[in-house]
Amino acid sequence: MFKMLGIERSAEAQGVPDVAKPRQLFVTQSRVLADKVAEYYEKLQQSFSTENSTSAELKEMAAKATVHRRRQRLVDADEEVYWDADLPKRYGALEDGHFPMFLTYEHLCRLLESEFDAMLSEADKQHEVKHTVREALHRRGDRKSQAQRDTVITYNTFLDTYWTHFLRYKCAMPLNPDVIFSEFLGVIQGSEQALNSDTGYLSKDEYLGVNHRSLGMITDTSQREAIYDLFLLYRTKKRQLLQRDAADRAFNLVQSLRKRGLPGRPVDYLYVDEAQDNLLIDTFVLRALCPNPRGIFWAGDTAQTISAGSTFRFSELKAFLYRFSQASRISVAVSSRPYIDFRWLQSLSNGLPPPKPQIFNLTTNYRSHAGIANCAATIVELMTRFWPDSVDVLPREEGMTVGPKPMFFYDEQSADLVQFLSEDSESTAEFGARQCILVRDEVTREKLRREVGQIGIILTINESKGLEFDDILLYQPFQDSPEELRQWNLVSSDVPDGYAPVFNEARHSGICRELKFLYVAVTRARMNLWIMDCSGKGEPMRRFWTHAGLIDNHNPWDPMPRLAVSSGKDEWAEVAWSLFHKKQYSEAELAFERAGLRKERQIAHAFVLRNSVLASSVGLAENGRSASTVERCTAVAQAFVQCAEESEDAEDKCSYYRTAGQYYALAGNNRAAAQAYYDAALYDEAAQYYRAAGMFDDAVCVVQRHREVSAPVAESIISVAKLQFSRENEIEKACTLFPSQDEALDYMASYGLETPRATLLEQLGRYSEAAECQLAEGNVSEATRLFLLDTHNPEALSRAARTVLDGLWSALSFTGSLAQSPIGQAEDCGSLDHLLRLLKMFQDLPMDADDRDEMAMFRAISRRDLNAVRLLRHNFVRSNNEAALFLCLDTVFSTPLELGPMTPAGIASCFRAFLVYARTMQHLACHPDPCNYPAMKKLFTFSTYDDDHCLLHQGSTLISSVESPRIERDANGWQGVVILRRELERLIKDVLRTRLKERVLDQNEKFHTMRSIRLCFLFATSRGRCPRGDQCPNYHAPAESNGALNYNLFVRIYVTQVMIYHTLYATDIPSHELFKQQRAWLRRLYEALFPPHYTLGAPHVISADAVPEIEQGRHIIAVWIGDLLNSIRPGAEEHLHVFLSNLIRVTRLAMLFDHGTATRSLHRIPCMFPRRRSLQSLWRGGTYVVRDLVCAMQSTEWDALDRGVLFLNHILSQRLPIDLSVLCDFMDELCGSLIAAKRLQYGRSLHDVTLPKSWIARVVAALSSLRGKSTRRAEEYTYYFKDLLQQVYLGHDSNWHLYFETTDLSQRGAFRTRNVLVARICKNLCLWGYNNRFPNLRREIMASISALIAPGDLILSPVVSPYLNATSWSGLERAARASTAGSDLDEMVQLWHTTQSARVDNVQHVRRIPFGRHADLAALPEFKHPIGLELKTPPSDPQPTASTSITAPSSTAPNAQAPTAAREQSGATRAPHNDADGESGRATPAQPLEHEQTVADEAEDAPSLSEHELAAATLIADAFKQYWARVQDRRDSLQETRRRIYMQFREQARKKPWARPLCRKLFLGPLPHAYFALECTKSHLSAAMAGTRERLKSVDHRELEVLLSALDDLGRMQEGVSRLHQQLEPTAQIYDECDVATIRTCVLDADEVVRAVSADNQEDVFAWQEDMDLARSVVARV
Repeated sequence: MFKMLGIERSAEAQGVPDVAKPRQLFVTQSRVLADKVAEYYEKLQQSFSTENSTSAELKEMAAKATVHRRRQRLVDADEEVYWDADLPKRYGALEDGHFPMFLTYEHLCRLLESEFDAMLSEADKQHEVKHTVREALHRRGDRKSQAQRDTVITYNTFLDTYWTHFLRYKCAMPLNPDVIFSEFLGVIQGSEQALNSDTGYLSKDEYLGVNHRSLGMITDTSQREAIYDLFLLYRTKKRQLLQRDAADRAFNLVQSLRKRGLPGRPVDYLYVDEAQDNLLIDTFVLRALCPNPRGIFWAGDTAQTISAGSTFRFSELKAFLYRFSQASRISVAVSSRPYIDFRWLQSLSNGLPPPKPQIFNLTTNYRSHAGIANCAATIVELMTRFWPDSVDVLPREEGMTVGPKPMFFYDEQSADLVQFLSEDSESTAEFGARQCILVRDEVTREKLRREVGQIGIILTINESKGLEFDDILLYQPFQDSPEELRQWNLVSSDVPDGYAPVFNEARHSGICRELKFLYVAVTRARMNLWIMDCSGKGEPMRRFWTHAGLIDNHNPWDPMPRLAVSSGKDEWAEVAWSLFHKKQYSEAELAFERAGLRKERQIAHAFVLRNSVLASSVGLAENGRSASTVERCTAVAQAFVQCAEESEDAEDKCSYYRTAGQYYALAGNNRAAAQAYYDAALYDEAAQYYRAAGMFDDAVCVVQRHREVSAPVAESIISVAKLQFSRENEIEKACTLFPSQDEALDYMASYGLETPRATLLEQLGRYSEAAECQLAEGNVSEATRLFLLDTHNPEALSRAARTVLDGLWSALSFTGSLAQSPIGQAEDCGSLDHLLRLLKMFQDLPMDADDRDEMAMFRAISRRDLNAVRLLRHNFVRSNNEAALFLCLDTVFSTPLELGPMTPAGIASCFRAFLVYARTMQHLACHPDPCNYPAMKKLFTFSTYDDDHCLLHQGSTLISSVESPRIERDANGWQGVVILRRELERLIKDVLRTRLKERVLDQNEKFHTMRSIRLCFLFATSRGRCPRGDQCPNYHAPAESNGALNYNLFVRIYVTQVMIYHTLYATDIPSHELFKQQRAWLRRLYEALFPPHYTLGAPHVISADAVPEIEQGRHIIAVWIGDLLNSIRPGAEEHLHVFLSNLIRVTRLAMLFDHGTATRSLHRIPCMFPRRRSLQSLWRGGTYVVRDLVCAMQSTEWDALDRGVLFLNHILSQRLPIDLSVLCDFMDELCGSLIAAKRLQYGRSLHDVTLPKSWIARVVAALSSLRGKSTRRAEEYTYYFKDLLQQVYLGHDSNWHLYFETTDLSQRGAFRTRNVLVARICKNLCLWGYNNRFPNLRREIMASISALIAPGDLILSPVVSPYLNATSWSGLERAARASTAGSDLDEMVQLWHTTQSARVDNVQHVRRIPFGRHADLAALPEFKHPIGLELKTPPSDPQPTASTSITAPSSTAPNAQAPTAAREQSGATRAPHNDADGESGRATPAQPLEHEQTVADEAEDAPSLSEHELAAATLIADAFKQYWARVQDRRDSLQETRRRIYMQFREQARKKPWARPLCRKLFLGPLPHAYFALECTKSHLSAAMAGTRERLKSVDHRELEVLLSALDDLGRMQEGVSRLHQQLEPTAQIYDECDVATIRTCVLDADEVVRAVSADNQEDVFAWQEDMDLARSVVARV
């Protein structure tokens, strides 16, 4: 102190203005010691300042000293210093006026850490907390509570947390925990070698190689290895708990000093007390503060280095300081590892060699008398003897006075403290205030308390350090020692007859530390020292002292001395204050209680509670805020609040309230913490914790009322309060924080707070604007309400209506069952129900018709009023509102079809509606651009997001199919999931195709299984009686019903069904299933068109009015026919009847529905060219009879009729299996054609031809082709009819081959069917004979029919009986003429040329039709071909196309778009289906047979393709290749964007007149990549900003500052990216100017911006970084 004072006075005496005042710093470990030294220095300074003062001045100074005398306060001095406003919080802010300073080392470290934190660069600060409030919530600032700043790991923390962790993992424990902790801190981390490492600690090899004589006490290599393994566990645990120890703190400071140098002015003189409690690395920090090697003073006692972690020795310190000084003389450029920037040290040393540090020994003990000092000296001698490197070798310390020797109580009776202190049987003596009991640890103290109660002050040896008492009772110092007796025997080496083991440094290292503990305990006593220990481990030391004559032993027979000495309250009070300031709060509480100071005891108790929480603070950090910890912190806070309430001193009140706030904060009770800070007048903290508690009203109130609040805190509070009040829709509160309402609106808009903005706009009467804000948030109902409030805006009503409808469309998104949407169960508080209720408000308002119809539709859907929905669909058809039409139909057909109870008329009506539904769905599923189709946007509730993406709105069921959904909001405020356009297109088409497939297949299945889908011909031919009765699966038309109407009705049903099923071409239905259904429905259609009996109808009855679908249906049917003809094959022998029957059916249908194509292409169908002659039955010699059939049906060759006769005779003669009804149809057509052809020969006419009208209608339609046809084989026509009649009539031929549909006609129950078919054959024969008039022919016919013998058990049908009962030709004629009687669907007609004289008599059942020319017949209504089925006369030079050729590739082949308009109109294009890998075409599409496949044995007969046909095939192949390329090109979102951008650049490149080729190369080379990277970065930032704004609305208020900061950063980056994006867009002006330098600058700037955004991203590197790198690498070389 005198030296410090002398330096100060010398500087003052010199009074040189330009010379700075010397800075002197006193550093110690104890805050109390620092305060006492400061107080003593102040007194010294005052005493010296009075040397020239008068008596009056002395009196005045004394009075002032009395007033300003320091008042003792019951506070934590170490904590109060951080709240002292007089001292700066950073080392660099210290001024000369602050010196001399008296600080603890902890405080000094805090000042340095705060300074280095403030010196962080801006780049480093980006990773730190940016806002003041966030700093307050997670504080690392200057003002910290004891709990907050106690982050340095102490030995107790090490024991409680880390040592138990080691034990839990059953690690090997080589030594005691205090030794291990000392090795961790003192050697591995805190040594000079560790200081020079990059990691801050020694490697294992370095540690194993440390010289134990210079550092540490562990010599055994295995022990060191085990210790280092524990150190690694310790280090890992530290990182997990985010903790640090003293060595970590010192190393961080060293690193900062090396990097940045000493902040501020250095210290001129440094005084360090209690140096033994510092690590060696700490001395570097201290030495770095003072460049004056002659101005540093260290004081300490290495014999007292009992602090765990300390390995301090003055000899090592001396060597280190010398090396430090030597290093200061080395140039920074030369030094390989400079400790620090030593240039300022060199300037002071003037090149002189540094002085060698000198040691001054203090040999006089001013505390203890000689009796105690001598005893302590022997302990030091033992340490220096056995462990010379553990302590400094110093001269023996002597006491100033003589005193009693320490007394050792070693027998069990005298060592019993309870008995020893008992004055009588009922009472126990109490120690006085100047007496203390010292125990080894806390466990022993608690045990002793339980045994003797509160008898006095009981401290551990560690706690007693720095204290002194008159009397010390050292209780069981050896019994509780971790060392064993064999180790303690080492001290008996000089005792006679004593056993002393051979010294082993490793085995006996613990005794050295035990002796240091013993030394500290012994030196605490001033007057009396009593040692009480009866354990065997204490005997070696007792004998050693006894032999040296340094102690008195209390024998059992000696009287017990009186140890306890009573003390007065004043004495207790004095000790209590001392203990309190030494932070021995529990003992201070006892002392205050003995002194009768209730308030002071209460304060001490509060600090006891605080310390108990501090002891468990590590557990809090490790396990979180547990309930018990919260409870204990709350108890601490409440205790300090009570202390504050009872305190009369304002300063103390503030301190206690502050501590209460700190512990309320630790308990998580921010509200109570804020109130406590407010009571402590700490308005910054109060405002911050009010904000942390979410009490923004109070936080704003504190800021606005108290000017003391710092500007950063005030700005932060106001900023976050604006956001909080706005997002909570507390508009009035928010507006008070803005200068104007317009600024408030702009603020809300900038942060995407549309709902509060809408509230404010509504308050201002700006309803439409408010409605738009609500729409931006997706609040449809609120937006509608606001639009309707705006009565002054003429557009508001229409906008409101559209808003409601858009909301309903969004709520009723296309789902699994659109009509079954959960009305009343939607989210947003029943928003769907509310929207439906809002519809009532529009009923009486003038509205657009489409909007009104849509509203009616939604009302009907909500009521499940399907009839109203059915009616509304007609309105939508007229208005071309495809989305509403589809919704109506989907609503109707979402319920299962119930076709069973329906009549044919009802079925036809239902199918008409279903056809519209299916074709609408097909059109949507095959739309080329669904993402831009308004109807699709309505149905699936999505909108355009950008050029490559769409936004699926919330509620869309497609969202569940999106992988890794990204939530965004589009420009119109719709929120949803962003999806790539191509992916959305695929999803939409998949959903629609799946729905289409499910619905059509369900309808198809129900139609297949229903009963009344065909007219029953047995019912019609049996006079209204069906033998199957109610079990008949066919429809029994009432006799009074209109036959033509029924015929047309059934034809219409089947045509409609074909059209319905044809929509499945847009789905992925398998080809085999499609062909199966095609065959089935074409067969049903054939049966409906050509029923087995005339009473059921014929094609000439078809009416365009009755079958309006026939015109469009014929194109689809033609496509089906082409597909079936291309796929039909003879197959095996057992399926021959199916092949022949189907071939006749399909060819007849082809001639009916697509006559022109059939006449050109039937001869090319695949079955015409068999690959092998496996079916010999189809060969007539060397002729393939299928060709005869096709030739006859095609009727284009001159011998077509003859070949038809040959085919018929081959079938009959070979008895080939066939459907007899189909064969009869063929026979009827062949018969009529032969009759007409024979009459037309040689220029004759059709005069007197008598045939059924249905036959003549076909003949008239084919007159032009019948002229010139050969009839040479007409006579052979009836060759096999007799045999056929016998087979059919009898039905028991062994080689049976005739079928009817799927029924074997040989079955016994089929006789009625056979009778009808016999009648048809007889009718055919009779009409052949009737029109030929050859007697022989007629006799043959008569004989064939008469040959039929009616078995007795058969009942003849009235249909066949007229023929069988006829006895003459005239009878057969009458039967033939009457064969069409009784039906309005057909009649017998006689053609009569007007030039011929008419017969007088009229023939019964025959209507005569006169004609003048054959051409006139076609114009007659009776023979007019059905509308839509008119036969087109093929042109002389036909030009077939792929869409019209029967032999074209199957329409089932995958194709994205039809190659011709005809196929588009027919809807024949098959859409691709989805395979396992996604969208693809059919794996094995039906292809036309290759040339080599169609070559049969007669290869020369295979037709060649014309040029037009080759062109059509090429067109189809090219279209398929393009489609397949699109399927295989599975681009992701980035690839699609990259492709689009490149196409934009390429398109612009074609338009620009390039002045420089280099510019064009850049334009098509690196620039698209740079632009792509910028666009992706821009999208990324936009998405990040949108997501952050969205989070602002719902995130917890504690995260608001972070989000605000993020938005600011994103906004700045977005601005830069947008500017560059605009400069580099394809149409930018810089390309027109060919300014390569500007282009290069823009690209390099873009690269810098993209890299900055990428670096800020926490995830992987952006996928587009590679594009940016490519562009930069190319442009940089230009």
